Amino acid sequence: MIHALVKTKLLALVRDPIALMLTCLLPIVFYAIFAGIFGGGGGTSGGVGSGIVAVLVDQDDSLASKSLIKALEDAGSGLRVSTTQTIDGVTSNWTADAARHRVMKGKAAAAIIVPHGFGISFGPSDHPPVEVLVDPSNPIAGTMIPGLLQQAAMQGMQSTMMLEGMRQFEKYGGPLTPRQKTAAADLASLSAATSTETSEGGSGMLLPVTIEDVSAASNDEPPRTMSTYYAAAIGVMFLLFSVAGASGSLLEDKEAGILDRLLFTPLGMTRLLLANGCWMTIMAICSMAILFVFAALVFSVGPWSGPRLIACAVVTVVTAAATSSLGLLLATACRSRAQLAGISTVVILAMSAIGGSMIPRFAMPVAVQEIGWYTTFNAWAVEAYLEVFWYTPTHAGLGEIFTGLTQPLAVLVGMAIVFFAVARLLARRWEQV
Repeated sequence: MIHALVKTKLLALVRDPIALMLTCLLPIVFYAIFAGIFGGGGGTSGGVGSGIVAVLVDQDDSLASKSLIKALEDAGSGLRVSTTQTIDGVTSNWTADAARHRVMKGKAAAAIIVPHGFGISFGPSDHPPVEVLVDPSNPIAGTMIPGLLQQAAMQGMQSTMMLEGMRQFEKYGGPLTPRQKTAAADLASLSAATSTETSEGGSGMLLPVTIEDVSAASNDEPPRTMSTYYAAAIGVMFLLFSVAGASGSLLEDKEAGILDRLLFTPLGMTRLLLANGCWMTIMAICSMAILFVFAALVFSVGPWSGPRLIACAVVTVVTAAATSSLGLLLATACRSRAQLAGISTVVILAMSAIGGSMIPRFAMPVAVQEIGWYTTFNAWAVEAYLEVFWYTPTHAGLGEIFTGLTQPLAVLVGMAIVFFAVARLLARRWEQV
């Protein structure tokens, strides 16, 4: 009897391709996602931190600064260093102001500024400090980059500093003899050859580094915390789960015969989908409003100003509409409530993992970040909320806020339209008698 029951259950599983896929492929899919984010495919430049992009400003333009930059680029840590910018087809070096603005707007994880006078010194203690500008939304950059700078200095600058010191000595103390020059060159080569060993065993700081939080540059700006990030990230993820569950009412109406009766009225399928989408949008707006009120009261998310409140309301409405359209698409693509529960769970968890709701996107490799832009809803929704609460000053006007919101809002509106259009096409099977 037991054998017959087990055989019946196995046959039922095999005959249901959706259930079989969820059972067999779900672990593989999520293993691949998290291995791609944290494992980096086994390479030295993958994993956490490999998605960090740093803007580098070389104000000194000396042999020492160029050696530091080259050693930093060759460190094999996965850090991507950008030394130039392109505006209207014209390529130029980064300036300190442009680099600071890029970090403040979240376009780069950090900025490294090599100051004037960096290469004019006889020893590391004489170096003016290298400035590292960071944003607290990426806590990895503030701890990773100073360490990489020390490594780069140990591996790439010892011989350079020695040769630069000899040049300065010649300039102010008189020329060296040929034998002295040969000895200095040999000593510099020996220093370069042993720099890796020194970097592994040394404990001193060769290169002075200062770290500045760009979000605290203005005295009237409150400190930013990760509570703001997670209010947006977690809120968007649970919006997806709520709407996916609510959209199941369409399948329940279909199973109960209510949907068939409604289609014989002047309502029609398009209006029926619009009606369901509207009430799910209202539900999603209320859910996000409650979440932000709680976040503001308990975790001090804000502060709130008139323009910021208006911008947050617009982002919430657009996000809720796009989420509702996705819920309609999932419901019309499924044959039963059970299928909807399984498929929506897989889709939402995958989108949340890649899109930044479960894991901050700055912790992901660059390739995974790019995939998130093209394949997930979460990445754009979280980016829109961060533009309101993080990248724009508290007292900014509506024009300044919406300048940064143009692209995220356009993408979210486009997603809402596309999702609804696909849902309407899939719903045509319900109209067939």
